Order: sequence, then C-alpha cells, then structure tokens
Amino acid sequence: MDVKVLICRDYDICVLLSIIFQLDFHFFNWNFDNDISGLLMTKDRLESSMEPTPTIHLTGVLEGLGDDFVTKLIHDEFEVTIEKDQLVRISNKLELELTHLSAGLKEVRLADITPNDIVIHFSTNHEVSDLFVEIADLCPSILVTTGLNSQPKHLEFVDTIIDVNDLIPSTNCKHFQSNTLDQMLQLCYLRDTRDFQSDLPARYWWLSQQDAVTGLVGLVKCSSLPKGVVPMCGRREWSLSDTFEQLSMLYQRTLAGASGQFSLNHLQPSPVIGAGVKPVADVVFGKRPDLTNLHEVMLESSDAGWRPMVPLRTALMYYLAAKLE
Repeated sequence: MDVKVLICRDYDICVLLSIIFQLDFHFFNWNFDNDISGLLMTKDRLESSMEPTPTIHLTGVLEGLGDDFVTKLIHDEFEVTIEKDQLVRISNKLELELTHLSAGLKEVRLADITPNDIVIHFSTNHEVSDLFVEIADLCPSILVTTGLNSQPKHLEFVDTIIDVNDLIPSTNCKHFQSNTLDQMLQLCYLRDTRDFQSDLPARYWWLSQQDAVTGLVGLVKCSSLPKGVVPMCGRREWSLSDTFEQLSMLYQRTLAGASGQFSLNHLQPSPVIGAGVKPVADVVFGKRPDLTNLHEVMLESSDAGWRPMVPLRTALMYYLAAKLE
C-alpha cells in the first residue's frame, strides 16, 4: 500500500475527527446554553408564581394565646409587627429567638402596610380597635375571638372571624380562658369529688392552645383566607364527667408529685377515657361546630387539613401547670 495514501487517509481521519469534535463541542455549548436558559426561565417562572411571605400585623390583647402565636410566627421566620405598648414585653420574652432567627419584630406602622400583608386582632369581647379598622382597609383581616356564631353588622368589614371554641388555655391570664375548667379546678381545690352526671346535655370539643396556635399559623400560610365566621375547635366531643375525671386525676397526681407522697391510687393506670358500654337511650350526642371551611382551607398548608394533635390529658397538664404556677 502506498505510504502517501496512508498519510492521506490518516489526514482525512484527523480532519473528520476534528470536524466531529467541533460539532460535538458546539452542540455541547448549544445544549449547555439552552439548559442554563431553561433553568433561568424556570427560576423566573417559579419566582413570579411564588407569593412573597406576608408581614403579620397584630393588634388587640396578645397576652396568652396571642403571645404564643407571636412566638410561633417568629420561629417560622415571619416578619411581625405589634402595637408599641406590647413591643417591649414581647421583645424581652423572645430575646433569644430574635437574636438567633432571621425573623423580625417591630412596631406596627400604617406606612409599612402592603396589600400582601395580613392584620390579626385578638379580642374576647368582639370589639376591635381603631388601628385594626385602619389596617383592615389596606390588607386582608382576621379577628380571633370566641362565642360568636354569626358576623355582626359592625364587623362586616372583617374578612375572616376565627371563633375559638372550648379552648384549653396553657397560660394564666385574663383572656381566652375557660370558665368551665376553672370551676372544675375550684372543686379540685376544695377536694369536692362530686360526680358530674354523664347524661348532662353539655358537650365540649376541647382544643389545646398549642393546636389553636398551629391552626392560626397554618391559615396565614394559605394563599387565600376563608370568608365569614370560621369555627375552630377539637374534633372529638367530651362530657363534663369525662373531663372532670381527667382533670381531678391529674390534679391529685400533681399534688402527690409536689409533696412526694404517692399512694397506690396515684400510681395505678387510669382507665380509658369514656370506656364502658352504655344503653343507647343514655347516649347523648352534641352538635359540633362546622369545621368544613377550616379543614378545606388548611389542606393548602397541611396534607391533613385541620387535625388537632394534642391529647386531652396533655392539654390539661399544660392548663394545670399554668394555674398552679
């Protein structure tokens, strides 16, 4: 075979390989550029579709339920504003969180309100402040209250009214307390072991303060708020007798733990709540507040929707700890 032919063929192969390499290189560059462009376009689309995190403006009396709500918001790194007269107290309480978390807590100012924000007013007497009314004209509004079945005329401007039912408070203050539990606790103080009749018509849908706070934070994470009065309560009903039985048992164990004087009764496992067979005629069913709206909107922030997680005994232990402190 002619050497020149070999050289020529080798040269042709080199040229061909060079052309292929250049094509591959340009193809790679084209793909890389398009991949980058695609990623940038996708990022832009995601950023444009994502709503900015709203600033939460709080008015009303925050002590108790409101304080815990502020704490949860700060832990979830929301920007929060509150009224000046409560700023120092809550800032001192959350000094550690505010030092190490990126969330901020400052005084509410009308000039800083944007339509994306949310204003929430805490009130147990269904009254609102002038500041809340002003802010509600600039952004979505929520009133957190109790004992309100329908939206009165003077509150028609409020977008959402959260009516908290049968709350078990975990703080000892004047607001969002339970008169029923306080009366039971007084009987425990007096060592009055009267038997609450299980056939009384009163039924309670107990809700821990921790679950109420979780629900409120879940609401502000949703893209839209439910309209009108939205009841919030637990999902299981409890009779007065079952509730008092659990509170009395926990109270006696608390006293025994404080004194170190345990008896056999204190150490025995307590029976399952509401256990036992009853005649059908003795079964009384209460009418639970409608949780449909709350559950459906909560599905956006939680796959489980509205699903309180704190058991009755645990909630009552927090209640006792606050009252006996």
